[in-house]
Amino acid sequence: MTCGPDAILDRDPRAPTLHCQRCGDIQEVPALPLFVVTGASGAGKTTVTGPLRRQLPGCDVFDVDITLQVAALGWDTWGNTWLRLAHGVALNGRVTVLCGSMIPSRLEGLPARKLLGPIYSCNLDCPDDVLAERLRARPSWRHGSLETVVPEHQRFAAWLRAHVQPSRDTSVLTPAQAAEHIAAWVRDLLPREEGG
Repeated sequence: MTCGPDAILDRDPRAPTLHCQRCGDIQEVPALPLFVVTGASGAGKTTVTGPLRRQLPGCDVFDVDITLQVAALGWDTWGNTWLRLAHGVALNGRVTVLCGSMIPSRLEGLPARKLLGPIYSCNLDCPDDVLAERLRARPSWRHGSLETVVPEHQRFAAWLRAHVQPSRDTSVLTPAQAAEHIAAWVRDLLPREEGG
């Protein structure tokens, strides 16, 4: 909008519009949903991204790790960047699916949250021993000390398991099967004229 990214924008609860307190500008906001496929590191989010793109050709599917350099500026800046990108995708009439270790509730408090319709989340999961095995198989540059990384991600997986539903166990699904489950979930929640 005219006043820049720091402008305070009020969303009209009755219509998909934003109002700038500074200049009075009103902008229509697409009410398209955002989908977040979360999970601990090693749960299968990156692996499922390619098959998910093929399952959802009407959506833009991203592995959020492609902008990890932005995460160095802080989690809120990184999350807000993804919300703004999803808004830009929605302006083109398309729905965004983000695959990455995100805590969905943290997205709700970010400034760019007002730019989107509903946010839906699902969790990719696997048993702790499988998660540990996958993390140990990764190149050392992707993590710090395994003694601290493995338990940290197992705790995060347990938290997500308790707080984000639906959840899919990637230890019993191939990447293509996991993508099929996620794509069916997305299609069920899409406005009827969207999807693919």
